Amino acid sequence: MDSLNLVLLTLHNLTRWAVIILGSVAFVRAARGWIGRTDFTPADTRAGALFTIAFDSQILLGLILYITRGWGGVLIGDFGAAMREAALRFFAVEHILIMLIALGIAHMGRALSQKAPTALQKHRRAALGFGLALLLSLAAIPWPFLAQGRPWLRLFGIQF
Repeated sequence: MDSLNLVLLTLHNLTRWAVIILGSVAFVRAARGWIGRTDFTPADTRAGALFTIAFDSQILLGLILYITRGWGGVLIGDFGAAMREAALRFFAVEHILIMLIALGIAHMGRALSQKAPTALQKHRRAALGFGLALLLSLAAIPWPFLAQGRPWLRLFGIQF
């Protein structure tokens, strides 16, 4: 594996953890605000912004990897074979598609919460958007215990 892919994989892996942590924080803040009927504060806005920024970065790194590692070529080369093999299908289609959908939902949740007229509606929209985006992304991560799994952590070729 060349050094560029090694760096990209490391960054993609580390950013995954940022997305999970920041998504969890944004969701918990929104859910607590919704349930507790609290004001929507600048910290709530910042939590949503950091989550979507981290997610944007993650997707950008993932798309670069998708192109440089040739997953798109797998689909073009033999679509039927790619669909029959679970690991190929996961990385060439399922992973990227679910993550793009989750990113769209995270952005929708943030935008809709910002436009809501009341604090309760802001929290509810943020909680629903961030929660669904987080669930989808967690479902689409190649966890080590899955057949197509990847390591918990990759640091420039060292895997944990």
